Amino acid sequence: MILSLQLKTLLFSFFFGGIFSFFLRLNYRFIYHSNRMIKLLFTFAFVLLFTLIYFIGLEKINYGILHSYYFIMIILGVLAEHGIEKLIKK
Repeated sequence: MILSLQLKTLLFSFFFGGIFSFFLRLNYRFIYHSNRMIKLLFTFAFVLLFTLIYFIGLEKINYGILHSYYFIMIILGVLAEHGIEKLIKK
């Protein structure tokens, strides 16, 4: 895979991690609801939706090729969003 394609995919994974974290924070009350059925339904729908979005994005960028370091970039994106959110709260 050429370098520019890898960089695009890494940036996509990083920003996807931040967006995932942001929407996870928005849906917190539904995912951790006291009713078990609501919790199960929203968690399943949330994970399914974001998994589909990620793989559709990968399909558009690099024909769906998946590497382990993309997951590292997603985690770094989540951590960056968490850090930015802490700075905004201050």
